[in-house]
Amino acid sequence: MITSICMNPSFDKTVEVDALELGEVNRIRTSRTDMGGKGINVAVVAKRLGLNCQCLGVMGEDGADRLQAMLDREGIKHAFMAVPGSVRTNTKIVSRDGKGVTELNEAGAPMDAAQLKAFFDMARESAAASRYAVLTGSLPPGCPLGTYRDLMRAMEGVNCILDVGGKELELGAEAHPFLIKPNLSELEATLGLELRTLRSIRDAALIFLRKGVQHVVVSMGSMGAMYVSKEKTLFAPALRVEARSTVGAGDAMVGGLLKGLEVEGDMAHAFRYGVAAGAASVMTEGTQLIVPEDFESLLGQVKVQEV
Repeated sequence: MITSICMNPSFDKTVEVDALELGEVNRIRTSRTDMGGKGINVAVVAKRLGLNCQCLGVMGEDGADRLQAMLDREGIKHAFMAVPGSVRTNTKIVSRDGKGVTELNEAGAPMDAAQLKAFFDMARESAAASRYAVLTGSLPPGCPLGTYRDLMRAMEGVNCILDVGGKELELGAEAHPFLIKPNLSELEATLGLELRTLRSIRDAALIFLRKGVQHVVVSMGSMGAMYVSKEKTLFAPALRVEARSTVGAGDAMVGGLLKGLEVEGDMAHAFRYGVAAGAASVMTEGTQLIVPEDFESLLGQVKVQEV
């Protein structure tokens, strides 16, 4: 069993415009709404790749029925603690002129200390039988710094995968997670460094290994990805695919890594699966995340080399 934690789920509304003009009327060409939140994204990818996965989290009461119905349609087991407020909506504006994606993200329903403790108790019990637990995404207003660190400690005995940046990554390392998966910009921001070479990225990952993290995967967009452990460092160039949306690619990579761990049994071999899943994700529109057939076709194309 895999548990994916999503403490701040959302509805992700993706709209396309010809060219985003600030201060002007912009005509929407296409629009779609998917369920979102990084923890939900990971659960969706894991489920589509054939893994036994459950999603745990917290969500506002307004909109909860709709979001949970979307999870049901994906066949994902779930348990969410309800709190007053609404499920947030994140709007992603895709500009067709090549200027990228503009994201407008709501904060989410707030939590207080009593609610946070209740969720910790729920997560500890629900994830106890899981081999892996994924902790990722933004936290609701009211959660103190170190929330993910404390949650990992509460789930002692479960291999935790942490995919965040900034202070939550820095503090989360204190709980000695099984794996961290920052993207390059998150790694740079967390350490206050500019990382421009493979060696510098490897050296940055080693900082976290010395703190007790067991494995590090760094996603680097068009540069590819890197895996670092105490035993080896691997690099995989990015696959050449037709990119439609990069939203959720990092979450898909985590889902692919989990699939690789199930099939191969170790992180060094699972790395290839993560790279393939991330590439497959960018081939989909909006936050549709992954088509399993795309993943299967790309898996054999991943080239991994030691650094």
